[in-house]
Amino acid sequence: MNREGFQTLALLVVLLATGVMAWWLSLRPDNDLDVSALGGLPTTLNGWSAVDVEIDQDVADMLRADANVQRVYRHPQGYWIYVYIGYYGTERGGTPEHTPDVCYPAQGWRIVGEDRIQVGSGDGFGVQEYVVERDGETRLVHFWYRTRSATGITSTTALQLRNFWGRLVSNRGDGALVRLSTPVEDGDLQTARAKLLLMDTAVDDGLGDFWPVERSGG
Repeated sequence: MNREGFQTLALLVVLLATGVMAWWLSLRPDNDLDVSALGGLPTTLNGWSAVDVEIDQDVADMLRADANVQRVYRHPQGYWIYVYIGYYGTERGGTPEHTPDVCYPAQGWRIVGEDRIQVGSGDGFGVQEYVVERDGETRLVHFWYRTRSATGITSTTALQLRNFWGRLVSNRGDGALVRLSTPVEDGDLQTARAKLLLMDTAVDDGLGDFWPVERSGG
């Protein structure tokens, strides 16, 4: 068999295997989902106190998440950090349909800077960082994706791969988008980043304790 024939055969095998796995997964029973635990995320973190912000129904319909948490955490000195968590259960594919790289420009924000940074050291995790501007206002944004057992995922492709593997081994492939933002005062990115880094860890640790429950149905 020549090289071209071998490549064609390999492609057919991969397509067949993918189809078989997709068929097998489709036959597995849907999970019973309970998202109530997510609301238990503490409203006081690192001395910052939160108030819940109701999400517009039009926005909720667009996001199509199984659960949304939207809060503003305020510091006694007047600083604030906006926190959004969108959770997607296994039956939703565990992956958000609208991500920050699309949502910010769609809302009129211009992404003027981006980087991938590390939160903490050792067992820390990675986050995607954006600097966004709109109408003379600048905000620093940190976001990442996480699953029940893994965090610091910075691409939807990596999240989808983890969720696919989770479906294979445990019939569970849920995930969430976690996004924090805060104003950049007087162009001081370093101070804004220091605020977010502390809350990144606190929010992520909290999510680990209040992750939604899924049980195999049927």
